[in-house]
Amino acid sequence: MLYNPRFLEGSDNPLKEDEDELLSNNPKLSNGEGNTVKEKVRLIRQLIKARIRKGRSICIDILENNSDDELIPVVLRLFRQTFGSDEITDFKNYLKLGNNSRKGSIARGLIQVQNAIYEDNPIVFLDSVASEYTKKLPAEQALYKKAVYQLMVQGDRKGAKISRLKLETDFPESHLLADLNLLLSDTMTARNSTINQGLGKANSEGVVTVEYDYNLYNNYPNPFNPETVIKFSLKEKSNVTLTVYNIEGQKVAELINGEMEKGFYEESFDGANLSSGVYIFRLNAQSLENTLITPRL
Repeated sequence: MLYNPRFLEGSDNPLKEDEDELLSNNPKLSNGEGNTVKEKVRLIRQLIKARIRKGRSICIDILENNSDDELIPVVLRLFRQTFGSDEITDFKNYLKLGNNSRKGSIARGLIQVQNAIYEDNPIVFLDSVASEYTKKLPAEQALYKKAVYQLMVQGDRKGAKISRLKLETDFPESHLLADLNLLLSDTMTARNSTINQGLGKANSEGVVTVEYDYNLYNNYPNPFNPETVIKFSLKEKSNVTLTVYNIEGQKVAELINGEMEKGFYEESFDGANLSSGVYIFRLNAQSLENTLITPRL
């Protein structure tokens, strides 16, 4: 469940505003050329809400030309929102090949963290970021995602605890520790026991393979204001919808609608246009490999 979004509740199908009208409201922001990154971020939010893709180009401009700005994490989350579920390949290609952010910058490091989940061995990439960006934001994110991957995908609780300890040592004030403490707590053991069955099995050659299941995990942070992250895994290539409903059962957002490969995923949800209250998210995954499997979580 999701709690405490802020501001006013928005429409499920917002009207598309005219791009020129949006830009003309502030001449400084025409072509995305505000005086500050904060001004550009404000415009990106407007464009995304109005379903105008120009926000993507402004995000890229910030990631590549203001790559150490303190708002880079926000820009990267907004950037992901400019890609529809049918554009996931384009998003992956940018993370892997298309970005020109400065080497060693915060933006480059966080992009590498984002890209790790699409690699065959995410742990190797996350370790590389943690080493390159010691005690900097990308390392904090890399250690957190490594611990989550070890626990939820590999079923390696011991390894996740080691990664969590490293995170606490290098970033004792990290807000991400609360999430890991919850995931690794004894009260979560029973809930996670079925999640991790079959993960990390070795084949006859001794090579460890990762097997996934259909699961929808707790969002974090929760309560949130205004953003939270929803985690889920897919056992097979599937046709997926991830939807958010209010307590009255009305759909307030559709975060994903399309085909996705098997694996572990994280999807950001921005509740800035929702009123305070309780919200429920639902994952519906129709296997494209086995028509008998239709999980609804």
